[in-house]
Amino acid sequence: MDFSTLRTETLRMLFAATYATNFCLAAIYFGKTYLEGLAASIVMFFSLIMLSISLQKPGSFMIYLETSEKEVAFTWVGRLFADTLIILFVASFGLPGKIMAIVTLFFFLVTLGIAKHRPDIFRDLFRAHEQDPSLGESYNVAP
Repeated sequence: MDFSTLRTETLRMLFAATYATNFCLAAIYFGKTYLEGLAASIVMFFSLIMLSISLQKPGSFMIYLETSEKEVAFTWVGRLFADTLIILFVASFGLPGKIMAIVTLFFFLVTLGIAKHRPDIFRDLFRAHEQDPSLGESYNVAP
């Protein structure tokens, strides 16, 4: 068993669960008032994009982001922007929102630590997948 793959998959699923929970919480608060609807729309949009990036699915969307000069979604700056907006707006959803803002902030700080100390793991978590054109054929070959 390859523990680095297991670690990467576990972290990827934790990030995905956080974004999915933020999406569901925003869906619950959607439409109560105009501003809550606007905040919920922003949280839902960015949570869906970050969920997609965390799961690396669908593959065609990942290739579109990589080949259409929208690679900022995979960079530290892109994650900073998206996570900051999610944290700010999800905190407006009452007590559950404040709890999820803290959880999202925790995973944001984990991402910061990974990006600073282990950029190779950061790339594996948020970018590398079977259809990544920048990796070439050697990435898919089993050892």
